Amino acid sequence: MLPHTVLSTDLTFDYLDIAGEDRQECAALLDGEISPAAAVVRALLAARLGGGEDSVPALGTAAVPVTERDWLEGMLRFVPSILQWHGARDIPDAVSRDTLADFGRNLAINRRVHGRFGMDTHKWLTYHFAGRLFALGRLQFLLHRPVGAIPGVAPDEWIVGVHIPEAGALGVTAVTESLALAAPFFAGHFPEHPVATANCESWLLDPYLAAHIDPWSNIARFAARFTPYGEPRDAPTDAVYFTFRTRTMDHLAELPRTTALEKLVLDRIAAGGTWQLGRGYLRLPR
Repeated sequence: MLPHTVLSTDLTFDYLDIAGEDRQECAALLDGEISPAAAVVRALLAARLGGGEDSVPALGTAAVPVTERDWLEGMLRFVPSILQWHGARDIPDAVSRDTLADFGRNLAINRRVHGRFGMDTHKWLTYHFAGRLFALGRLQFLLHRPVGAIPGVAPDEWIVGVHIPEAGALGVTAVTESLALAAPFFAGHFPEHPVATANCESWLLDPYLAAHIDPWSNIARFAARFTPYGEPRDAPTDAVYFTFRTRTMDHLAELPRTTALEKLVLDRIAAGGTWQLGRGYLRLPR
């Protein structure tokens, strides 16, 4: 593990996997002294580091408003601190790189969705910078306490939430290998928070999807790993956003129907249905 007290701009961008136009825009954010608003963001990230807070407070005042760009600047300037903290936990450098690469990935997604530099998912990245979320193989794992009752899990027990970054196919072998990494990783680097259970809340666990998709598809086989719990809740836009990377529901007729999944997502909406978030849990291999 490298000493991370000081990082060059290029090395910072390498850890965050920032490329192309986004790299230039990020360099502009770091030109000069930190802005007062970005300093507020950086202070929040420092206060959350290693903690268990799940909510992210709204930042800014009339005198010091905090914009999306200020969030990005604050995160960029916090990279040496999070890497130093990773080092103190003896977290492998490869895991640090894979985890923080989500920053560059979300910048690239934002440019596809909105056609501009920025990150409308910046608050999601606060979990990465709080030392709560780690990429282990194909999946990401968020260390947290359960929200709502999960069979066999105590209310104060730590578990991991499974998240799926946009990183190619959701292959069976890759998912199996990733899940096998979770319990040993947290036992080794977070011995105060050993985990035995993972949960997932996603439109991929919508019971309607399981009933209408090829049961041998990667998505169906991923969802089948989880035992459902609780009641699904309506989330009309999630299936559209994650399938087509658009935030609007106003032009659904213009979206492609190239794959069976694209057609299924749009046909359900056209028939008056609403996509839901399903919840499921599984016991992690040890």
